[in-house]
Amino acid sequence: MVADEQEEGVRQVYGEIAGVYEAFFPSLHRYEGRVERFLGETLPPGRRVLDVGCGPGQLTRELDSTVEVVGLDLSPEMLEQARRGRPSGTYRVYSYRDPVPEELGRFDVALAVGCLDFCDDLTRTLRHLSEALRPGGRLLFTVLERRPGLAGHEEARRRVQTAGPEVTLHFWSFEETARALEAARLLPRGYAHAPGWVQLTEQKTMHFGWWDVERRC
Repeated sequence: MVADEQEEGVRQVYGEIAGVYEAFFPSLHRYEGRVERFLGETLPPGRRVLDVGCGPGQLTRELDSTVEVVGLDLSPEMLEQARRGRPSGTYRVYSYRDPVPEELGRFDVALAVGCLDFCDDLTRTLRHLSEALRPGGRLLFTVLERRPGLAGHEEARRRVQTAGPEVTLHFWSFEETARALEAARLLPRGYAHAPGWVQLTEQKTMHFGWWDVERRC
Protein backbone atom coordinates (compact mmCIF):
# COMPACT_ATOMS: atom_id res chain seq x y z
CA MET A 1 0.00 0.00 0.00
CA VAL A 2 1.52 3.33 -1.04
CA ALA A 3 1.60 6.26 1.37
CA ASP A 4 -1.08 8.32 -0.38
CA GLU A 5 -3.49 5.38 -0.37
CA GLN A 6 -2.78 4.75 3.30
CA GLU A 7 -3.45 8.35 4.25
CA GLU A 8 -6.62 8.52 2.22
CA GLY A 9 -7.82 5.31 3.85
CA VAL A 10 -7.12 6.62 7.34
CA ARG A 11 -8.78 9.93 6.50
CA GLN A 12 -11.89 8.13 5.23
CA VAL A 13 -12.15 5.77 8.19
CA TYR A 14 -11.89 8.51 10.80
CA GLY A 15 -14.02 10.94 8.84
CA GLU A 16 -16.86 8.44 8.79
CA ILE A 17 -16.77 7.85 12.55
CA ALA A 18 -16.02 11.42 13.67
CA GLY A 19 -19.54 12.16 14.85
CA VAL A 20 -19.80 9.01 17.00
CA TYR A 21 -16.17 8.48 17.96
CA GLU A 22 -16.45 9.44 21.59
CA ALA A 23 -19.84 7.80 22.08
CA PHE A 24 -18.65 4.45 20.75
CA PHE A 25 -15.15 4.56 22.21
CA PRO A 26 -15.49 6.40 25.54
CA SER A 27 -12.52 4.60 27.09
CA LEU A 28 -10.01 5.58 24.40
CA HIS A 29 -9.13 8.94 25.89
CA ARG A 30 -8.62 7.61 29.41
CA TYR A 31 -5.54 5.42 28.89
CA GLU A 32 -5.36 4.78 32.65
CA GLY A 33 -4.94 8.53 33.21
CA ARG A 34 -1.48 8.63 31.61
CA VAL A 35 -2.20 11.65 29.42
CA GLU A 36 -3.79 13.65 32.22
CA ARG A 37 -0.83 12.99 34.53
CA PHE A 38 1.66 14.00 31.85
CA LEU A 39 -0.17 17.23 31.05
CA GLY A 40 -0.59 18.03 34.73
CA GLU A 41 3.17 17.73 35.20
CA THR A 42 4.35 19.52 32.07
CA LEU A 43 1.74 22.13 31.21
CA PRO A 44 1.21 25.00 33.66
CA PRO A 45 -1.12 27.80 32.61
CA GLY A 46 0.01 29.97 29.73
CA ARG A 47 1.96 27.35 27.80
CA ARG A 48 1.50 26.05 24.24
CA VAL A 49 0.56 22.45 23.46
CA LEU A 50 0.55 20.66 20.09
CA ASP A 51 -1.91 17.77 19.79
CA VAL A 52 -0.95 15.64 16.77
CA GLY A 53 -3.65 13.26 15.56
CA CYS A 54 -5.99 15.18 17.85
CA GLY A 55 -9.20 13.55 16.64
CA PRO A 56 -12.16 15.29 18.28
CA GLY A 57 -9.81 17.03 20.72
CA GLN A 58 -10.75 15.06 23.81
CA LEU A 59 -7.22 15.03 25.23
CA THR A 60 -6.83 18.83 25.36
CA ARG A 61 -10.40 20.12 25.41
CA GLU A 62 -10.56 20.80 29.13
CA LEU A 63 -7.13 22.34 29.63
CA ASP A 64 -6.89 25.71 31.35
CA SER A 65 -8.21 28.52 29.16
CA THR A 66 -4.77 30.20 29.20
CA VAL A 67 -3.17 27.21 27.46
CA GLU A 68 -2.89 27.65 23.70
CA VAL A 69 -3.99 24.45 21.95
CA VAL A 70 -3.05 23.60 18.36
CA GLY A 71 -4.57 20.39 16.99
CA LEU A 72 -3.51 18.58 13.81
CA ASP A 73 -5.29 15.67 12.17
CA LEU A 74 -5.76 13.97 8.81
CA SER A 75 -9.54 14.15 9.09
CA PRO A 76 -11.39 17.45 8.52
CA GLU A 77 -14.44 15.91 10.17
CA MET A 78 -12.50 15.15 13.34
CA LEU A 79 -11.12 18.68 13.36
CA GLU A 80 -14.62 20.10 13.17
CA GLN A 81 -15.54 18.13 16.29
CA ALA A 82 -12.42 19.49 18.01
CA ARG A 83 -13.34 23.08 17.12
CA ARG A 84 -16.79 22.64 18.62
CA GLY A 85 -15.28 21.32 21.84
CA ARG A 86 -12.68 24.08 22.21
CA PRO A 87 -13.44 27.04 19.94
CA SER A 88 -10.34 28.90 21.14
CA GLY A 89 -8.05 26.23 19.65
CA THR A 90 -6.31 26.30 16.30
CA TYR A 91 -6.93 23.26 14.10
CA ARG A 92 -5.31 22.20 10.83
CA VAL A 93 -5.42 19.24 8.45
CA TYR A 94 -1.99 17.65 8.71
CA SER A 95 -0.10 14.69 7.28
CA TYR A 96 2.31 12.94 9.65
CA ARG A 97 4.74 12.66 6.70
CA ASP A 98 5.25 16.44 6.63
CA PRO A 99 7.03 18.90 8.93
CA VAL A 100 4.79 20.77 11.34
CA PRO A 101 4.11 24.14 9.61
CA GLU A 102 6.66 26.71 10.79
CA GLU A 103 4.04 29.43 11.06
CA LEU A 104 2.49 27.54 13.97
CA GLY A 105 5.57 28.35 16.03
CA ARG A 106 7.30 26.23 18.68
CA PHE A 107 5.62 24.38 21.51
CA ASP A 108 6.32 23.65 25.16
CA VAL A 109 4.53 20.31 25.06
CA ALA A 110 3.29 17.94 22.36
CA LEU A 111 1.09 14.85 22.25
CA ALA A 112 1.00 12.13 19.62
CA VAL A 113 -1.17 9.51 21.30
CA GLY A 114 -2.79 6.72 19.32
CA CYS A 115 -2.00 8.27 15.95
CA LEU A 116 1.44 6.96 14.99
CA ASP A 117 0.00 3.48 14.40
CA PHE A 118 -0.27 4.42 10.72
CA CYS A 119 3.23 5.94 10.46
CA ASP A 120 5.58 4.08 8.10
CA ASP A 121 8.73 6.09 8.92
CA LEU A 122 9.02 6.67 12.65
CA THR A 123 12.37 8.48 12.52
CA ARG A 124 11.08 11.04 10.04
CA THR A 125 7.91 11.68 12.00
CA LEU A 126 9.67 12.01 15.35
CA ARG A 127 12.18 14.40 13.80
CA HIS A 128 9.29 16.60 12.61
CA LEU A 129 7.77 16.58 16.10
CA SER A 130 11.13 17.32 17.71
CA GLU A 131 11.63 20.33 15.45
CA ALA A 132 8.24 21.69 16.56
CA LEU A 133 9.31 21.71 20.22
CA ARG A 134 11.23 24.38 22.03
CA PRO A 135 14.56 23.19 23.51
CA GLY A 136 13.66 21.24 26.62
CA GLY A 137 10.09 20.76 25.39
CA ARG A 138 8.32 17.51 26.23
CA LEU A 139 6.53 15.00 24.01
CA LEU A 140 4.28 12.13 25.05
CA PHE A 141 3.74 9.66 22.21
CA THR A 142 2.66 6.09 21.67
CA VAL A 143 3.52 3.40 19.18
CA LEU A 144 2.02 -0.02 18.74
CA GLU A 145 4.91 -2.08 20.05
CA ARG A 146 6.12 -5.23 18.32
CA ARG A 147 6.70 -8.00 20.87
CA PRO A 148 7.27 -11.69 20.12
CA GLY A 149 4.78 -13.83 21.99
CA LEU A 150 2.17 -11.09 22.39
CA ALA A 151 -0.80 -11.98 20.22
CA GLY A 152 -1.33 -9.53 17.37
CA HIS A 153 1.98 -7.77 18.02
CA GLU A 154 4.49 -10.16 16.44
CA GLU A 155 4.79 -8.65 12.97
CA ALA A 156 6.10 -5.28 11.81
CA ARG A 157 2.96 -4.56 9.79
CA ARG A 158 -0.62 -5.68 9.95
CA ARG A 159 -3.27 -4.95 7.37
CA VAL A 160 -6.72 -4.27 8.76
CA GLN A 161 -9.89 -4.33 6.72
CA THR A 162 -12.28 -1.69 8.01
CA ALA A 163 -15.90 -1.24 6.96
CA GLY A 164 -14.40 0.86 4.16
CA PRO A 165 -10.78 0.80 2.99
CA GLU A 166 -7.95 -1.43 4.15
CA VAL A 167 -5.32 0.30 6.29
CA THR A 168 -1.92 -0.80 7.56
CA LEU A 169 -0.88 -0.69 11.21
CA HIS A 170 2.85 -0.43 11.93
CA PHE A 171 4.45 -2.05 14.96
CA TRP A 172 7.85 -0.82 16.19
CA SER A 173 10.15 -2.67 18.55
CA PHE A 174 11.55 -0.97 21.65
CA GLU A 175 14.99 -0.90 20.01
CA GLU A 176 13.69 0.64 16.76
CA THR A 177 11.88 3.36 18.67
CA ALA A 178 14.97 4.09 20.77
CA ARG A 179 17.09 4.50 17.63
CA ALA A 180 14.47 6.79 16.09
CA LEU A 181 14.54 8.96 19.23
CA GLU A 182 18.31 9.25 19.06
CA ALA A 183 18.15 10.34 15.41
CA ALA A 184 15.47 12.92 16.28
CA ARG A 185 17.50 14.35 19.19
CA LEU A 186 14.86 13.34 21.71
CA LEU A 187 15.93 12.20 25.17
CA PRO A 188 13.77 9.54 26.88
CA ARG A 189 12.51 10.46 30.34
CA GLY A 190 9.99 7.69 30.86
CA TYR A 191 8.67 4.53 29.23
CA ALA A 192 5.90 2.03 29.86
CA HIS A 193 4.43 -0.91 27.99
CA ALA A 194 0.72 -0.60 28.69
CA PRO A 195 -2.77 -1.00 27.15
CA GLY A 196 -3.69 1.25 24.25
CA TRP A 197 -7.00 0.39 22.63
CA VAL A 198 -9.29 -2.58 22.12
CA GLN A 199 -9.64 -4.13 18.68
CA LEU A 200 -13.40 -4.50 18.64
CA THR A 201 -13.73 -7.21 15.99
CA GLU A 202 -11.48 -9.59 17.95
CA GLN A 203 -12.03 -8.10 21.43
CA LYS A 204 -8.25 -7.96 21.77
CA THR A 205 -6.39 -5.34 23.78
CA MET A 206 -3.62 -3.75 21.75
CA HIS A 207 -0.58 -2.50 23.67
CA PHE A 208 1.43 0.66 23.24
CA GLY A 209 4.94 1.65 24.03
CA TRP A 210 4.31 4.88 25.97
CA TRP A 211 7.25 7.30 25.65
CA ASP A 212 7.80 10.53 27.58
CA VAL A 213 10.69 12.34 25.85
CA GLU A 214 12.41 15.72 25.89
CA ARG A 215 13.96 17.72 23.09
CA ARG A 216 17.66 18.15 23.65
CA CYS A 217 18.95 21.70 23.89
